[in-house]
Amino acid sequence: MKTILWTIAATGLLCSCANTSPNWEGSFGEATRQLRAAQVIDLDAPSRNVAARGVDGKAAAGAMKAYSESYGYAVKETKQPAISINTTVGGR
Repeated sequence: MKTILWTIAATGLLCSCANTSPNWEGSFGEATRQLRAAQVIDLDAPSRNVAARGVDGKAAAGAMKAYSESYGYAVKETKQPAISINTTVGGR
């Protein structure tokens, strides 16, 4: 008799917990979405995707060089490695 009562009590407890899971899953990640949306300043920014105009490669390189020289350090230019091919045969 005790076993039947314990089984009925355990079944009742398990059934009472079954309805909460779909409610939790329905709003899963909502807090993260709200925090991410709160950090966006301009919601229409992606629709105005305008490329930057007026700076070409030479102008940008010159500006970077002038900037680095104004602070007292030079931009080190990389040199291409020298490749030599030995064409002698026989070790002489």
